[in-house]
Order: sequence, then C-alpha cells, then structure tokens
Amino acid sequence: MPQLHTIQTFTFSELPEDIRQEVVEAYEPSDYWDEWVIDAIKEEAAELGIEDFDFQYSGFWSQGDGASFTGTLSTELLTSLLKEKVNDDLSFNSTECTAQIDRKSYPHYVHENMVYASFDSGDESVSDEDRDAILTALEEWKNELCSKWYRQLRETYDAEFEEERIAEEFEGTRFLRNGKVFDFNF
Repeated sequence: MPQLHTIQTFTFSELPEDIRQEVVEAYEPSDYWDEWVIDAIKEEAAELGIEDFDFQYSGFWSQGDGASFTGTLSTELLTSLLKEKVNDDLSFNSTECTAQIDRKSYPHYVHENMVYASFDSGDESVSDEDRDAILTALEEWKNELCSKWYRQLRETYDAEFEEERIAEEFEGTRFLRNGKVFDFNF
C-alpha cells in the first residue's frame, strides 16, 4: 500500500550555523572563476599597448606562485614609459627603439621574476647609464603590473569563498538538515 513520506528541506540561510559552515568549507568554485579577470587583464594590456601578450599565473600561497606576462611594447607605450620613468627630455629618438618582456627558460614558476625586460636602441646611441636606467624602469613597471594583476586574481579567488558569495551560488538550492543538497530527481 502506498505511503506518504515528508522530507524537510532548507535554503542555505535556513541551515543551522554549524552545518552552513560545513557547506562553506566544502565549497569549490567553478573551474572558470578566473575567466572574467583574465579577460580584463588582456583588455588592459591591449589598451596599454602590449602586443603579442601572453599572461600566465599560478596561485595561491605556494612557493613560485605569482603572475607574469610576455609581450612587445608598442612604440607609443615605450616612449610614454621612458618619458615618465626615465627622462622627460629624451636625448635619443625612442621611435627607433624596441622593448620586450620575455620569459626566462625556467619552466616551473610563472611569477614576476621569471620574466625580464629587454631593450634595443636600434641605431640610436644610448649611453650605458641611460640603458641601465631604462632597463630598471622597465623591470619596475613590469613588476608593478604583474603584482597588480596577481592581486586582482587573488582577491577574486578569495571572494569566491566568502559566505555571502556562496549563499548567492546556492540561491534556489534546497538542502537536507545535514547540509547535503536535496536532489528532486530520484
């Protein structure tokens, strides 16, 4: 003879605090949580004038974690950086110069110290002192960008684990009292 059984379900916010905390601790974000951040980084790089841009990162909180990029600086970007960071009154024609950010051949890490700036003055005469100042400025600029972009990724990742964000993710989901998701399709 058929029997009627009642199952009590809860929204995330209705779960007891200790069970809600277990759900939060067990939560894993989507494998694609970083896509919109990386898209924004690529867009910013294009706006800055970094051509042939390649971005890599690993994270978080382990040795070797960080972010880095490779690419060629457009003439406009290079000229702007040289005037801003080296000398407002350049003694050489910067449109003849090129600069790149290249990856070192160490395959295990991707942080900012795994890439380096290179500078070619073309046919222009640049003193050793100016060349050193240019490379230092390019390295500092590259490191600032790498740190900024890594921080954006880390902050986005951390936000994925905030209880408020997880509650949004589970909007409309029904749970059993033990915190297991109730499957209506049994």
